[in-house]
Amino acid sequence: MQKEPWRESLDEPAAGGGGVRGVLGRVFGDGENPMRWGFPLYSAWGIRVRIHVFFVLYILAECIRALTPDHAGLLFVVPLLLALFGLVLLHEYGHCLACRRVGGEADEILMWPLGGLASCTPPHRWLAHFWTTAGGPLVNVALLLPLAGAAWWVTGDLGAVVFNPFNPGPVVGMISAGGNVEKFFRVLVWALHYSNMVLLAFNVLVPMYPMDGGRLLQALLWRKMGYRDSMRASCVVGLGAAGVLAVFSIVFEQLTLLAIGLLGGIVCYAELQRLKFEAAEDPGVFGASFDEDEEEAGPTRAEVKAREKAQAEAAEVDRILEKISREGMESLSRKEKGILERASGKK
Repeated sequence: MQKEPWRESLDEPAAGGGGVRGVLGRVFGDGENPMRWGFPLYSAWGIRVRIHVFFVLYILAECIRALTPDHAGLLFVVPLLLALFGLVLLHEYGHCLACRRVGGEADEILMWPLGGLASCTPPHRWLAHFWTTAGGPLVNVALLLPLAGAAWWVTGDLGAVVFNPFNPGPVVGMISAGGNVEKFFRVLVWALHYSNMVLLAFNVLVPMYPMDGGRLLQALLWRKMGYRDSMRASCVVGLGAAGVLAVFSIVFEQLTLLAIGLLGGIVCYAELQRLKFEAAEDPGVFGASFDEDEEEAGPTRAEVKAREKAQAEAAEVDRILEKISREGMESLSRKEKGILERASGKK
């Protein structure tokens, strides 16, 4: 999902020129990469926002379904889609801004049916990856109380704030009363709270790579295990989480959860195969490539102190040897002899 080493690369769209062919080129690129099939929306703060073709089709399908009998209608579905789109977009901006904050690069957000894809490349350090990932959920955390308060204000019922997210039916009936304008506004505010709560819980609590929960786990394991082993461990955990999510989606008849579980399982499996292939192809180069990147982060405080101590000891030994050559061995004090003996023992 994210540009390696953080999220999948979203290459520049092909220059299509003018006319129908130019429009198709800007939307579909060369046609070979489905991740490039999107419409440009706008650019702000150096970040280009695009919406995937499938997301447009998904929105149209949801609106058409809302008009069929026994469904909620456009006055409920449209505010829900707007709330979800806006919150996912803010979530992805959180990733991008956090990535820039830690010294990385972020230049594009792609909105698609299963969420958003932020094209971010943080420095190859576990802490930089951790904060880049955490930037998205932190946006939802910041909005949690304000949106909950707003939902309580427009409904006047605490049951619209705290409820079973898998069964929001009772709340839907509560907020669907009133005129069209009043209903639209009430549903929009409640949908913002509901979507924000679900996004936060889902992104943090599901430890499935490449979801935020899986990436946070990988970053924390990276600190102790190194990059390659942490990737392998988080992908194995992600495969288990994908299986649980698939079973859960079937029990509760949630098609979207099933799609996300299948996608996560495929990504985790593909990542494990990539790790296995690269290790088998050239284990020396594969391991060294990450070690060299991690060295760019600089030595730890303990390593700096050890290096300074070794340099000070070497300088003292040089001074003692110079004193011996100038004044003889008998000129050394007991302390200087001890330093020289310890240095000889180390060598």
